[in-house]
Amino acid sequence: MKKLAVLFIALTQIGCSFNQNKSSGSSGSAIKPLIVLTDKDDGWGADIRLAIINISENDSSKIYKAVSSDNKDNVGLLIFVTKKKANSQGFGNAITFKSLGTESDNLLHKLSALYKKKIAAESKFADTVSASFVDLKLFAKSVAGSSGEGDSNVDEYKLFFETKNDEGELFLNINGADKWVELKEKDLDYRSVVLEALTSSRP
Repeated sequence: MKKLAVLFIALTQIGCSFNQNKSSGSSGSAIKPLIVLTDKDDGWGADIRLAIINISENDSSKIYKAVSSDNKDNVGLLIFVTKKKANSQGFGNAITFKSLGTESDNLLHKLSALYKKKIAAESKFADTVSASFVDLKLFAKSVAGSSGEGDSNVDEYKLFFETKNDEGELFLNINGADKWVELKEKDLDYRSVVLEALTSSRP
């Protein structure tokens, strides 16, 4: 009986250890903090870097799931980069943002705070937002015969958003090797347009 009791305790401990290891991979502690790149002297400060937590693909797109922690909340989105080749100057259509639900709603409100542009407290991230784009490395190559001196691991895009009344632009940088995504401002005047484009039109 004593041997059986010892064996039972050992198996129980092994089982507990297995369960702890199994759950640790999906715990919130694995989410990296949001990085905000600020330049307060020039009035900037709304460029952000999110961690890529998953990369997958389907027939038409490469898909990046980007989520980071911001205080007690997680912020993030899905980014679908089309596999359809851009033209010789780097212009293509389209790169698509998709909502993750609460994480994307949090991201929308975080951008609102950084942009210093008020939105309604109940505002939600749009289910799907598509933007035409230019691949900046291909564009540089077509204009100057060189893709520039940037990091070869970073895909650099300029996105073009359209709303009912206006147009806005946003830079998107993706580093699949180091697993991060950056959303960077093109111009301070585009803040309201970008927020409007990312906000759900549904009540």
